[in-house]
Amino acid sequence: MCDKRWVSGILLAAALMVVLAGCALIPTSGPVNRVDEPAVVVGGPQVDRQPVPPLVDGTPDQIVNGFLMAVSSGSATRFTVARQYLTQEAAQDWDPTQSVTIYDSSRGGLNVSKSTATLKSPILGTIDADGHYAAVDDVEFSHDFQITKDPSGQWRIGDPGTGIFISSYTFGQAFRAVPVYFYDPAFDRLVIENLYMNWTDVTATSVIAGLLKGPSAWLSAAAGSAIPPQTQLSVGSVPVNEGVAQVSLTQQVLGLSETQKVQMATQLLWTLQNFTGVTGLRIDVGGTPLSIHGQDADGVMRMGAVASYQLIDQPESQDVFGLLTDGSVVQVPSSTVGVPRPIKGQLGAPGWGDTPNKLALGPDGLKLALVSSTSLWTASAVDGQPANKILDAAGLTRPQITDDGTWVISAGNADGDPPRLWLISPGGSSQPPQSLTELTGATVVAFRVAPDRTRMAVVANIGGRDVLGFMRIRSMSPLEVDGWRPLVVNIGRDTMASCLDVGWLSPTQLAVLATTSGNAAVSAYRMDVDAASVQSMGPLSGDVPVTLAVQPRPSGTSAMAVTEVGTALRYEDTTRWTMVTSDLVAIALPG
Repeated sequence: MCDKRWVSGILLAAALMVVLAGCALIPTSGPVNRVDEPAVVVGGPQVDRQPVPPLVDGTPDQIVNGFLMAVSSGSATRFTVARQYLTQEAAQDWDPTQSVTIYDSSRGGLNVSKSTATLKSPILGTIDADGHYAAVDDVEFSHDFQITKDPSGQWRIGDPGTGIFISSYTFGQAFRAVPVYFYDPAFDRLVIENLYMNWTDVTATSVIAGLLKGPSAWLSAAAGSAIPPQTQLSVGSVPVNEGVAQVSLTQQVLGLSETQKVQMATQLLWTLQNFTGVTGLRIDVGGTPLSIHGQDADGVMRMGAVASYQLIDQPESQDVFGLLTDGSVVQVPSSTVGVPRPIKGQLGAPGWGDTPNKLALGPDGLKLALVSSTSLWTASAVDGQPANKILDAAGLTRPQITDDGTWVISAGNADGDPPRLWLISPGGSSQPPQSLTELTGATVVAFRVAPDRTRMAVVANIGGRDVLGFMRIRSMSPLEVDGWRPLVVNIGRDTMASCLDVGWLSPTQLAVLATTSGNAAVSAYRMDVDAASVQSMGPLSGDVPVTLAVQPRPSGTSAMAVTEVGTALRYEDTTRWTMVTSDLVAIALPG
């Protein structure tokens, strides 16, 4: 039977888990210089506890909780102190920077008896050695710390586990998602990937070191860097003096063209925006300043020199359009005061030639794409001209219009064939469709291309379940998409059970309609692209929402939904959806 002291052990662990364990991006040896490095805009936990060495004649619960407190500290000595809780052999073998394992502290915890200590909790996520988060659903996780007495009779930990363990509470309170910046395959757009690390370890040095490692293995097939492979910091820190960061790089960058040097400086500058007070950048190689087009007289690159790169375009229109049950198109009012107004021409009335049930609107608010059971049409939202049929295919999804053209996914030519992705240019020409072979046997329910054009969020019905996942866009000419990766999404104590629809709120956040393992009701959620954070967008109404329309924005949220009875709802704030109109089967926002 377990000793009653395990209760106090759990309480002590919960109290101490308000600070964060270090991430592998942070050096574990060498000098620590932070004097010139600015703080991150968003702070960390309110209280930080310094690690303390093991108590003499400490009990197993005191030893394990002391160890967990040490690895969760923000102190630069946290791992040195933590090793004192380990057996000699374990201390030599343990690599705390190998990974971070995040467990659900609300279900299970640490069980300690007179001679054992075991962590039994569901695992929600992991962070790898480079800072990349992956959501996990492992409800049966158990780790025995192998408590044993050393030659002097002191209890010590024989198996600290791989990397470190932290609670979900600690992760939510003290981790920082730090964006680093890469490029799409054409080097036209910036691509964000988040790294996760201990808030107190987020320095210019650690973040630039993470950037130099390049994108994650999965994303690297669709995102690139102007920084040559194997490039490293040639000195151990990135000092910041009077707002200017000094980045010293190894000789690989000497082979870059003038254009590539500007692209590299762009990545560095955007990444350094994580820090307050950083306004410029100098780059040197072995102490010799690197000349880059756009530098000022002091050799400093400023954001003004690279401002042509943007993460997302400002919306050109706020107009909203909808489809009525008779297939006609209306402009939806911006408030509950107005009523839907038919658009000009044949599309504004029933009987124009088809009865579409899906709708998309271009970023400019002018071009429409409409899908029926067998056809894809394009039309103007304003000039009243007849619609133009551009594709006949079965099983068409809701389309999407970008400045690259009109995207849509259809079923395969025959039963058992994989779904096919189409990209039709603004001029109406179509590349050969790409068969999504990794989704053979599945039906694509919904998809949305990311603002950076490196990824698609895809909802695919696989084995009767609507699964949310991602595919990479390696190239758009020729069209090349692969890398299907289903996503685990933890929502509170539950997991996502079924996803009905998806849209991009920003380059790093999605909105989804979904059910959970503990609640069959459909709700709207805002989530990070890696599912590190998922938040409810509030109850929609008493009716079941069936489709979602989202406009990607640099800031703020633009989202609408249509329920199964045709009610259109507009997202107003973090908890409220307001009814706008009724009798719709689909709705579309620009983008």
